[in-house]
Amino acid sequence: MEELGLERLSWIIGYDTEKHEWITSNGLDCDASVYDQDAWKKLVKDQQTKDLIQSILNTIECSPGGPQSEQVRQGLNILLRGAQGTGKRTVIRAICNMLKRPIFDIRANDIPSTADVVRPWAAKVASLAVQWNAVVVVDRGDYFMKFPWPEHRERINVMIQEFESPECICLWPSVLSDKQQALLRPFSATINFPDLDPAARRHRWLQLFGRDDLAATLSSSEDASTATARDAEEWTFIREIEKISWYELDGADIEDFMTLARNSAGGCDPTPQHVKASLKDWEAPLSVRSKVARYFALREIHPPASAHDEPRSQEHGEDVVSV
Repeated sequence: MEELGLERLSWIIGYDTEKHEWITSNGLDCDASVYDQDAWKKLVKDQQTKDLIQSILNTIECSPGGPQSEQVRQGLNILLRGAQGTGKRTVIRAICNMLKRPIFDIRANDIPSTADVVRPWAAKVASLAVQWNAVVVVDRGDYFMKFPWPEHRERINVMIQEFESPECICLWPSVLSDKQQALLRPFSATINFPDLDPAARRHRWLQLFGRDDLAATLSSSEDASTATARDAEEWTFIREIEKISWYELDGADIEDFMTLARNSAGGCDPTPQHVKASLKDWEAPLSVRSKVARYFALREIHPPASAHDEPRSQEHGEDVVSV
């Protein structure tokens, strides 16, 4: 179990099983969840959700061996509920990076097949997580909820109960309905993840293009009409981002299309045009409703004075035709 756990730990440093401490390890093969001091900035969430996450962080954030809050002493099971691609994994990485704790990743196929075996197994997972000061992440534990048999639900409930161990912190990224969640043992807290809207998708595209400066400007309003551009080139970039943001993609799809754009750029920095080409090649759907909404959104993005000489009718031509 300890060997499996060490394989599933994700961090920028290694763990010395003899000294029971974290050590710096040059050349360690790290995954995408390595410590990132900018992890919090990557969250594309409304302020209310960020405040909830911050309150959970404040509850957890305390030094190992130091005084613990009552909730942490009882153990914390936090449900991250939403469809795939809505940002659950990004929040997990942000939480673990803010706490500077490694991820102890548990997968659905790791869970023993019967409840009586699950109990000692889950107790061992909780013990190792506390020993390593790690955060347990149960990846798709809700998988068992797809089956109608009570024994699958019982396995999850046993795990939730065992993770209610002193100082154990467990995150559950899951796709659950209200009815399914009601059948489970109560969680300490629930963070809901709605599907990405155009504003959230726009923010994510800007992040991937390294234009967070524009993300702050565009997210300050419900629409893009208040966006300001310093020059015609920047204005054009904003309009292209607006166009691709109306494709109803989830977070995983957005990253995949960005990867395709990088590949098609041939070693150069990708542009929104590269993304548009990939969307066209893969025949990504854009509903008539989205086309109409995008057309009116683009009409509200006015060019700076230096770009007034450009014929706006031509700029809108693509969207007029597509509508």
